[in-house]
Amino acid sequence: MGEDDLQGKDLVELGEILRRTRESKGLSVEEVVKDTKIPRGHILAIESGDIEKLPGKVFARYFIKEYLNYIGLKELWPRYDALIALGENVEISQVLGTYTPPPKGFRAASKWWVYAILVVLLITSIGLLYARKEHVLDAMKHQDQVVSSDDSTKQATEVPRELIQGGLPSTVESKDLPLPSPSLSKDEGAQKPAEEPAKILEIKATRGNCWVRVFKGDKKVFEGTIKRDETKTFETKDEPLKVRFGNFPAVDIKWMGKTPEMSDKIKGPVPAMLIYQIDGKVVKVD
Repeated sequence: MGEDDLQGKDLVELGEILRRTRESKGLSVEEVVKDTKIPRGHILAIESGDIEKLPGKVFARYFIKEYLNYIGLKELWPRYDALIALGENVEISQVLGTYTPPPKGFRAASKWWVYAILVVLLITSIGLLYARKEHVLDAMKHQDQVVSSDDSTKQATEVPRELIQGGLPSTVESKDLPLPSPSLSKDEGAQKPAEEPAKILEIKATRGNCWVRVFKGDKKVFEGTIKRDETKTFETKDEPLKVRFGNFPAVDIKWMGKTPEMSDKIKGPVPAMLIYQIDGKVVKVD
């Protein structure tokens, strides 16, 4: 939507655009409140165009800009900026409030709590330094034990010099001497399991913009709009990827190097939720 299309639109019309966009992405007001920390009443006021319910223009501008960034409609901000401009005579009291100096004759407030905090911080610092010292001493003691063990092993396996110079005594048979086993390291290397390769999901916005939300297991790893001709990739090893698409027909998908068959079965701009399993299968969630 260009700036020319937004000219003449009032706060109610702009709020309606926000509401329709939120619903098209399958987002509830509660989800927006949880992700942006904007109060629910402020979200409803912005979508209804009733800016008078927000606590002043300064905060109204802040909440609107946060909502636009979250929903992916930054292009609406210039129109909002014009409709709720602060002007040049904004009083600093609108932001910081008013300040009235205390009447003369009052005794200065006690600052004992400041000294109490400093004492607590000092005691905590001393405790941390002491704990760190004990940790360093334990590490040094452990290192000395390891070195002593290595020296003892070296002395036990070292061949005396007189045996090397004068030859082995007749009482020592060759079968008592340990022989090297070069095949051992080869067998150990063969038994080491190969590391599991990463599974890669590639999302390319080929035919237009698409808003997506990506979860790795239960953890959200990405949320935003993938613009046209832009590609996003996500890797996983042992957890499935759950992806919510706002405009699925606009993107091309490759999962583990292949195009899933599920991609051909979803039509129209209806929001879709797909789960990309680590065995290569793709499941659609209604």
